[in-house]
Amino acid sequence: MIVNKQSNGQELLVEERPDVCKQNGGAHGPFVTDSIRGEILCAGCGTVLVDKVEDPGPAERSYSMEEYTNKTRTGLASTLSLHDRGLATVIDRQNRDALGNYLSSDMRMIFHRLRTWDGRSKAHNKEKNMKSAFGTLGMMQSKLELSDTVIERAAYIYRKALSKKMTSGRTILGIMASSLYVSCRELGVPRTLDDIAKAANLTVRELSRDYRLLVSRLELHPESYDSSEFVTRISSNVGLSEKTRRQALEILQKAKEKGVTDGKNPVTLAATALYISALLNQEKKTQGNIAKASGVSSVTIRNVAKIIKKNLETN
Repeated sequence: MIVNKQSNGQELLVEERPDVCKQNGGAHGPFVTDSIRGEILCAGCGTVLVDKVEDPGPAERSYSMEEYTNKTRTGLASTLSLHDRGLATVIDRQNRDALGNYLSSDMRMIFHRLRTWDGRSKAHNKEKNMKSAFGTLGMMQSKLELSDTVIERAAYIYRKALSKKMTSGRTILGIMASSLYVSCRELGVPRTLDDIAKAANLTVRELSRDYRLLVSRLELHPESYDSSEFVTRISSNVGLSEKTRRQALEILQKAKEKGVTDGKNPVTLAATALYISALLNQEKKTQGNIAKASGVSSVTIRNVAKIIKKNLETN
């Protein structure tokens, strides 16, 4: 109801009609949608025609960096390094619904049967195999300080080996460790057979045997390591200077150009180059120090050093 005052002082009551636009006296329009408040308004007079409009668009919300990194809203991402790929379903044993109310006796019986079948579905040999294998993989990841990318690739290779039944008559640990070594080779992460064998509590001979079988059966073609990839790692363990490390890389590059590195162990070449560079820079590091840090014997370093010095004419 609108009150209009006349010129003679009398008040005139006028009935307000919401379907009539006050601006033009006709139908409302054009229309304006306020998506923030959820309202539809008349652009002429500003009357709210519809409120609490449902937004059909996607839910949008800004998250702080802490909320974004926490990821508690969505849970774990799907990954091959878990036996169930991170998509496990857990049936709670509290027998309560989402509101905390106790379930009826009929529903308790139904969920009891569901839990039974859920447990039986996870008792297959393949499921047990992957649980054991990927548990070992997580342990080796922490020991060797490997990235998730390497672990994901190793899990993929192991799943392929499992599909070809390569674990029959062989240890799960051996095939898993071999898959991890192949992954390191393919992604260029400098980890030797000895490193993987120590992390998995295997002998190098056992790991080499399973590795050769894995490469042959799955037709894999891992790239050979570059000896320069081990220089930083060994020099850090020994405590050599940056100047010595850079000169060792130059020695390796010259040896490669001369063809001296062909057919030789990249770890041995890296250790030998560091030993020669340490001598040139008068750093007090013995063959034993470098041999212990690299896992190569002192005799091997001494013999390869003679070959490199002879070909490069290094004093």
